Amino acid sequence: MSEFTLAEGAGSFVFRDDGAAPSPRSMRVFSFCPRSSHRHTRIIVAMHGVDRAAAEFRDLLAPQAERNGQIVLVPEFDPDQFPGVHAYNFGGVRRPPPDNAVLPRDHWNFGVIDRLFHDVRRTIGSSRDTFGLFGNSAGAQFVLRYLALNEAASVDLAVAANCGCYMLPDLTKDYPDGMGGIGLDECHLRRYLTRLLVILLGDADNDPEDPHLPRWDEAMAQGPHRLARGLWHFQHCTELARSLGVTLGWKLQIAPGAGHVDQLIYDQGADILNG
Repeated sequence: MSEFTLAEGAGSFVFRDDGAAPSPRSMRVFSFCPRSSHRHTRIIVAMHGVDRAAAEFRDLLAPQAERNGQIVLVPEFDPDQFPGVHAYNFGGVRRPPPDNAVLPRDHWNFGVIDRLFHDVRRTIGSSRDTFGLFGNSAGAQFVLRYLALNEAASVDLAVAANCGCYMLPDLTKDYPDGMGGIGLDECHLRRYLTRLLVILLGDADNDPEDPHLPRWDEAMAQGPHRLARGLWHFQHCTELARSLGVTLGWKLQIAPGAGHVDQLIYDQGADILNG
């Protein structure tokens, strides 16, 4: 367990993750605490982008969090401890190619989110049993995989914004493109599709020439740009839920005029998570 105080305004602290496997590790968490904070204040865990710029991401979320009265926690998945997309975006489920070996479940990186929330909750004396989860771009890829592969019992609502490529709820496609080959079954698909999740898309995130747009074959099959891919994926999952006989828990929201990295996205995400 970590020992720290959550100061008003912007700050940071070191979270000692004693539950990490194969051994404990520490990670820095960038925080924001509103002036109106009390024991019932809403807590949001936010996942930064591929740039790993956790402090800057916290600063972008802070203005709306102050207006809404929300605590924001941005854990820093630094590239030394979590190198590459396989260790961050994809959750450390498999080793990177050419190995591709599936790691033991307790080595996956998703559990740090729950442990961080419960550590902060205990430290500040919060009455909150659940938290909101937000991610943009690479952070959204982490959010979606976290919801799909884990119990995630402490998350009451999640927002995944402007994903570049979507993992398919498909057990015939190997992870990370699908959900196959890592010990999951149809119960996991059903649970994933019933999550309380908002897919948030900027309607100006529509540049097919964006140099950071994923371009591997599976990504290109989903559409020419992020907006098209998000719309396609939401429709695909709507039809999949219907075929499985479950009620889709997801909602689709469009941020008018918002691009890929855009304050409009961050503000709308914070508002959605305000309930």
